[in-house]
Amino acid sequence: MAENKVFPSKPEISRSFFMLRRLAFAPGLVAAAFPLWADPACAESADLVLVDRFKVADKSEGFSEPSGLSLSSAEGFLWSVSDAEPKLHLLGIDGALGNSFKLPSLKGSDLEGVAWRKDGSVLVLQETDRSILVVHPTDPIQLTTVPLATLKGYSDAAEMLVGNPLNKGPEGITVDPDTGRVFVVIEGKPRLLLVLSPELTEIEEITPLDRKSGFMSDRVNDDELDVSGLAWSASSGVLWILSDKGRQIFLYNPETRTAETIELTYMTDGDRKVVKHPEGIALDEPNGLLYILTDDAEKSRLYVFDIPEF
Repeated sequence: MAENKVFPSKPEISRSFFMLRRLAFAPGLVAAAFPLWADPACAESADLVLVDRFKVADKSEGFSEPSGLSLSSAEGFLWSVSDAEPKLHLLGIDGALGNSFKLPSLKGSDLEGVAWRKDGSVLVLQETDRSILVVHPTDPIQLTTVPLATLKGYSDAAEMLVGNPLNKGPEGITVDPDTGRVFVVIEGKPRLLLVLSPELTEIEEITPLDRKSGFMSDRVNDDELDVSGLAWSASSGVLWILSDKGRQIFLYNPETRTAETIELTYMTDGDRKVVKHPEGIALDEPNGLLYILTDDAEKSRLYVFDIPEF
């Protein structure tokens, strides 16, 4: 498999189905649906509509523990990372691995979230080091490390993170492409949302993702409920925040600081199925598609759903 090439070849399977969807999901139609989510109280949980799902685990390429997910500038591909090896991967929307970009071993350990930016750089989270890697996927690769502790305003976050377990740190990251703001979620104990400046120099806001804001689950208690990934909806200004333990998506409005819930369930052959171990999430709004990446050993999958309308 090729490494460190910016422009990959497309996966070999036909994309005709996804191309046809562009005709059905014109930007105007999507925009018409999303404003309803600006007030999460309007949302009601219902089964998702499954479009397809693909096997993704590939030990030979260091992609056996999939984690974060993000859109990319390469048509037909998503960005992803894995806990298995220090690599940044291009993952086809059909689950096929594209090119990978090897990161220095010490820099690429315990990778969790990933987020693409308009300038072509990719932000990658390191959970145990509590850092953001700014990666330019060029040849040779360019990389800068930004420890969260060096950001202005981190002292306020540090007070809230006293006693935070090492494995419950930064877990998901996304970017508002219009403003450049960066959103980072702390997995749990406590669950927090950090809003960072576009320059990655300051923590501008710190918000607890607590029960009062709508973060609750019938599956697990509050102490066990986690957040494992997130994506930004440019059409509605709402964050889609994924929970592994809760097996749900929280639609979080940063303005009202409230969330509503989508259960990660879908119907197939008359049976209701649950998406297990969800780790990554990406929204393709122009095509009306929601991508969910799971970390479940050999059963790891890339799920493709219709973006639900409320």
